[in-house]
Amino acid sequence: MIADRMLPNGLRVLALRHGITPLAEVRLHLPAPCPTRRDLAESTVLAASLAQVQDAYDGVELSATADIHRVTVSASSSVADLESLLAALAQVVEGAPTELAAARGQLIAQFRMVRAHPDIAVRIELAQHMFGDHPATFLLPAEAELAGVTRVRRAFDPRGAVLVLLTSQDPEQMADAAEKALGGWRPLTPSPPPPLPPLPAIEGGRLALLPRPGAPQSRIRLRAQALTPNDARYPALFLACNVLGGYVSSRLSRNLRENKGYVYGITSMFDLHPGSAFLAIEADTAAATTNPALAAVADELRGMRTHPPTAEEIQAARAFAMGSTTTRLAPRAAFATALADLAGKAVDPLFLLGFARELAAVTPEEVVAAAEEFLDPGRFSGVVAADPELAGFPAESVKAGNLTWRA
Repeated sequence: MIADRMLPNGLRVLALRHGITPLAEVRLHLPAPCPTRRDLAESTVLAASLAQVQDAYDGVELSATADIHRVTVSASSSVADLESLLAALAQVVEGAPTELAAARGQLIAQFRMVRAHPDIAVRIELAQHMFGDHPATFLLPAEAELAGVTRVRRAFDPRGAVLVLLTSQDPEQMADAAEKALGGWRPLTPSPPPPLPPLPAIEGGRLALLPRPGAPQSRIRLRAQALTPNDARYPALFLACNVLGGYVSSRLSRNLRENKGYVYGITSMFDLHPGSAFLAIEADTAAATTNPALAAVADELRGMRTHPPTAEEIQAARAFAMGSTTTRLAPRAAFATALADLAGKAVDPLFLLGFARELAAVTPEEVVAAAEEFLDPGRFSGVVAADPELAGFPAESVKAGNLTWRA
């Protein structure tokens, strides 16, 4: 049972009955576009500081995170304390924490450790290679940017915000409680802040070398334009992506990992952004097998079109997708987070409730057609982080910073 209610102030409330334990899991998606690095630093410090709100409300646990598009608040309590939880959210949306220093210091220390991971630098350079000067390249605020945030006053606008409540109680009663607590939340201006500009389309065939002298391991990160979940063909492409590399029995995993031993791990998946979606292929390999691994990835992409997915492969990919999704979303907290995450990607959260039915309805012919249209190696671009000498790349490619991608 679901209550789906749009409040007069523009806040959408989704209340769902889930499970039998008397606990509430709540997620609040707050649009907070960050067109500049300074905006992201402020939004990140603000989100980290919002946890202090829970100190005034017994029985409430609350935290928040930020990215370039939004602030997401996660909160939980017993059902008996739901009124206190909603009161805490009413304070959160004012966006005016009184103390920033502790959160700011914790963020600086935390991000210093995060940036030390080699994959983070690769992801930052991948975003820059794919999207140029778009704010999507602002993956993490710089330390100096965080240190410069001494005051934040960013009240949120209810228009475009989505509140997700999961409890064992009657959804209509939960929606009533949410409306009582947040119905007085007023828009701040005549119009909400404009969203960020759409991501540029990916131009295929652009493979950049990221030199990592002395690195024994290489990282391959590829992207290609795909379909968003709002497209009717998305379920078919989702299954084609699963056949390619979405689970342990997929083509990429069997060939590159089990048969050839080229990679430590490899996967294909969807990389979703508001209004955009990309197919992603990611692999980690020893430096000496970087070139063969790249060639094998191109061969497998080509094979998805010359040797289309069989009915057996499609059914196995479908069974895995449906089973793993059910298992992953069984915990109430995971389900609430998934619904809010879809809202953050400009997808109706209720899409998740019908996705299994859509997967079940996809025909083999639709999967083959999706593979033919989207799984062309010439459509993919990306980066390879590797030691050029150990990987055996040609000198001219190393000098130019570009690699030949077998299309």
